[in-house]
Amino acid sequence: MTQARALLVGLGHIGCGYDAGLPFVLDQPRSSAQTMTHARALACHPGFALEAGVDPSQEARQRFTRLYSVPAYADLASWRAAFKDAPPDLVVIAVAPQLQPSLVQELLRLTEPQLLLLEKPVASDLEQGRALQAACKTHPQMRVAVNYIRRWLPSVQAWQRRLQAGELGCFLHGQLTYGKGLLSNGSHFVNLAEAWLGPLTLGRVFDPGTPCLGFDREASLELLATDHGLAPLQVRSVGLAGLRAGELDLWFEGGRLCWLNHGQSIAYWPRRDQVAGDSHAPLATDPELLPTGLEHYQLEVLEALYPHLLNPGTSSLLCTLIDGLRTLQTLAPVCTDDR
Repeated sequence: MTQARALLVGLGHIGCGYDAGLPFVLDQPRSSAQTMTHARALACHPGFALEAGVDPSQEARQRFTRLYSVPAYADLASWRAAFKDAPPDLVVIAVAPQLQPSLVQELLRLTEPQLLLLEKPVASDLEQGRALQAACKTHPQMRVAVNYIRRWLPSVQAWQRRLQAGELGCFLHGQLTYGKGLLSNGSHFVNLAEAWLGPLTLGRVFDPGTPCLGFDREASLELLATDHGLAPLQVRSVGLAGLRAGELDLWFEGGRLCWLNHGQSIAYWPRRDQVAGDSHAPLATDPELLPTGLEHYQLEVLEALYPHLLNPGTSSLLCTLIDGLRTLQTLAPVCTDDR
């Protein structure tokens, strides 16, 4: 298998930490009980060669090098000085959103990868998001993907095809429950709703909530599905109670579709025929459950990205920079009070 050269920038939780304690076998997918970080996915996918990491934290660099036996550098300039040959095929940026735009700009002054994978949200506000987009546009041959992980799962893609085919009819209304920041965590499920429902616009803000994480809020609001007659999706935070959550519950003419809070299954209650003498149809008593494969979510992202490195431009990325910016544009005004 042809290997793509990869650089990982950011060696924190999503970069290297979440699955650091789990054993794995190099180039063996799913040899780790879970694949929750970029480093583990790159190490276990035989199509990628993890060449180096970058992080200002000495502790993070030491952990990364100990686990993966590849060098780590304190900054991009040090990495570039050590790797003066061809640019990496893939660069993964896994840093806080307020740091990501400037870091991408610095990276692109030093090298131009074939593919850039960014963490979500792509920036902490719209001004930063536009600066990031402008920097990427100066490298038109480079493709940019965003790590809204659910968009890359085959289970989500299967349901997206069914919804786009109109199998469930019109969307009626929905509820999105989240905690730990509207941009940081809630945007995962808004982005999923955009994939399944199409464009969403900001309606009412029920409660602006309180600031969190330095750039975010625990806000409750209403989004409107423009392709479904402005049907409402209510977004409610439970973060003020100290809860982290993520559930998307959608009602259609043809049934109820739910990304359950635990994330292991997508549940679907189909509409049943109405019984004699009843003017309204019931839903099935028990849902159909489709496993999400979330335990190896970061590996699924690489599985979907790898063909784009082998045959650039042959198909569309499942979650692009434009998709990530669309989600940011929908939610950032609530967090910045720019309404």
